[in-house]
Amino acid sequence: MREHAELGDVAWLRDHDRGLALAAELGKPVLLLFQEVPGCSSCVRFGQDVLAHPLMVELIADRFVPVAIFNNHPGADAELLRRYGEPSWNNPVVRFLGPDGAELLPRLADRHDAPGVHERITAILELLGEDVPGYARLLGRDLLVEHGLGKCATYTTPCFWSGETSLAQHPAVITTDAGWVDGEEAVRVHFDPRQATLPDLDAYARVEGFSPIAGDGFEVDREPQFYLRKHAARYLPLTAAQRTRINLAVPYKDSLGELLSPQQAAWLADPRLQQTGRDEAYREDIRMSWPTLVSKLGLIGKEEGSWTSPPSA
Repeated sequence: MREHAELGDVAWLRDHDRGLALAAELGKPVLLLFQEVPGCSSCVRFGQDVLAHPLMVELIADRFVPVAIFNNHPGADAELLRRYGEPSWNNPVVRFLGPDGAELLPRLADRHDAPGVHERITAILELLGEDVPGYARLLGRDLLVEHGLGKCATYTTPCFWSGETSLAQHPAVITTDAGWVDGEEAVRVHFDPRQATLPDLDAYARVEGFSPIAGDGFEVDREPQFYLRKHAARYLPLTAAQRTRINLAVPYKDSLGELLSPQQAAWLADPRLQQTGRDEAYREDIRMSWPTLVSKLGLIGKEEGSWTSPPSA
């Protein structure tokens, strides 16, 4: 747990000029946060909801130099507020600077939710011509579901294990879960309504031999993501979208590389992972299972500093 809840779990630099120098040295953009510390409930929620998701934290550490300016402190912080024209005692504001210090896109001040920040981070990486990691794209889809922006549908299937993998192949499907509705095998999916309508998904399911059904009373099976359960990745902290994609990749023997963050990939390669004995970790909320695994195995690769945040000043 870091000192200030308003800052989440990101390891922020507090020296603005040092951050710009490091960005120039590393060729990375700067994620510049203006935050009230100690702050109001909106500021605390921003830290806890947006800046504490393990994959959001890793994405920021991997691709940016994060610098925090306190908008209610005197001295150097107050001088930087004047330099950037930011108001004091304000809700969180995020600016994105290139390695040369130039502003890349307009400041993010009107959205304090995780999808909004994720969208802007993705836009910055694309603007710079950088690849957006697969795990980061999956995170964006997870956030849609978490924030009620996805849609849900349920289908009866002759076999829900194959039903999960079949439905996961539709590009709009974000998550799948095997389970039961009134004694029938069924698969519940969450999907992105921007990519497909419910009638579109129903038509796809019928072609695959599945039938739409009201999802009332859906109960998750004891072994959701059946193929994932047979793989060492079951010991990892994973998001729901990651679970779904890995469960599809395993039977087809596809690489998991793009589906995992650098830290998750390092854990998976660690022979100690299976010795943790927590083969249900993949089913837990990643915000809970992640720190549990950190306590057992630590942050592998941290000493190299290749993808972790610079130390706080």
